[in-house]
Amino acid sequence: MKGFALLVGALAGAALLYVTTAVGGQQAGPSRAEFNSLKKQVAVLKKDDQAIQAVLGSCLNSAVPSARYGGYESRADDGSTFVTTALDVVDPGDAPTVFLLDVGQTCATAINSAKLDLKAFKLMRPAATRR
Repeated sequence: MKGFALLVGALAGAALLYVTTAVGGQQAGPSRAEFNSLKKQVAVLKKDDQAIQAVLGSCLNSAVPSARYGGYESRADDGSTFVTTALDVVDPGDAPTVFLLDVGQTCATAINSAKLDLKAFKLMRPAATRR
């Protein structure tokens, strides 16, 4: 019987704690100024989204499989030459390590003239090409 009374007391205490700490009633919504500010932010985000969707839809249609190859000769500012590595289109049978986007001049101009912060995007390599 003592155990039952203890259980009932614990449940009553838990119920009392829940009632006193639970959020009740309606909460106040944003003020008119806050709502208008959020509305402006949403409009800007929609405009940016439309611009990004246009670029993605029309420009990013093909990618060139590429890899880093060695044995390229390059010339330094002082006129001396040295052998280095460079990205190049993969040879038949080679596995690409990166894909370079082929966007064409029209899309490159549109991407460069758009006020999109493309530098904020993180470059990610497909999992299959990670070393």
